[in-house]
Amino acid sequence: MSGGLHRIGAAARRNSGKLIVLWLQIGLLAACSPRLPHPLPERPDVAFGQGRLWQIDGAGVEPSYVFALLRARDERLSPLPQAVTAALEATQVEAFDTERDPLTAEFFYDVEKLQLPEGETLYDLIGSRSYGILTWHMKRSQLRPKDNIKPWAFWLSLGGANWGFFDWDSYFDHKGLYELDVLMRSDARRAGRKIVPLLTDKEAFDLYNEMPLPLQVALLKQRLDTYSDETPDVPRVKLYLDGDLAMLDALWNEYLAMLPPDAARALDERLIAAPNRVMVERMVPLMEKGPTFVAVGCLHLLGDGGVLDLLQRRGYTVTRLY
Repeated sequence: MSGGLHRIGAAARRNSGKLIVLWLQIGLLAACSPRLPHPLPERPDVAFGQGRLWQIDGAGVEPSYVFALLRARDERLSPLPQAVTAALEATQVEAFDTERDPLTAEFFYDVEKLQLPEGETLYDLIGSRSYGILTWHMKRSQLRPKDNIKPWAFWLSLGGANWGFFDWDSYFDHKGLYELDVLMRSDARRAGRKIVPLLTDKEAFDLYNEMPLPLQVALLKQRLDTYSDETPDVPRVKLYLDGDLAMLDALWNEYLAMLPPDAARALDERLIAAPNRVMVERMVPLMEKGPTFVAVGCLHLLGDGGVLDLLQRRGYTVTRLY
């Protein structure tokens, strides 16, 4: 155990150094702001909106499991519930949605990959007003935006990946050393289970980096228009621990409603719906070979077109275990 944690810690330190260098190079803004509780939206009635672990059965596949994963450094996420541990012990293969978090994988540290195509500038893409807002924000950290960096990188730095929300309790009161998927991979290696990514690092990173520029522009402009020093506080980890995936989906849809309709549809298709179809195509052959434990981001599991719905449409029985 100590050797595995040492290797994880060494990798984390290397990656942290690279990320700091990158942020300095492209002038990303790291903001810290006070807590402002956000009123939760109405909970929707959505298929598979409650739970964290499901069993998959059916002709041609071995009994397998699908687990809702939340990437967060929160000590409350471990140890795993007994039902999840039992499912892991019944399998020899663990399939994760990605090899690593696509926003901390090696690709993200390569500044050249974040550069705009020749002839494009950030100023021209987002316009003078939005560029001025971005410059004002960054000046407070004694930074300036680089004009040849793609808009999505600045959107990310302003909290875009969290949809503009922040889980203050998780970050300050329950902060852990490692994200849940890192801990699960470490346990899998010690147990001798095979680890398989459903999307490669590059595929996952390109979901963001190869976004059409109009979509990147829409994301960044919306974030700049609504950015506040009082970041809304949403207890995402508690919702997840309660198995309340429906509320997490409601928050995602609340964020989408802030975007132009075309951009909202494009973002949901690109980051949720399209990867769902790819991951199901790749997990089924694994299940046909033997019992498989699949861990994917929680928003990929629920609702029409979610991973569990797609498996059910193929004739498999989906049973909630936890």
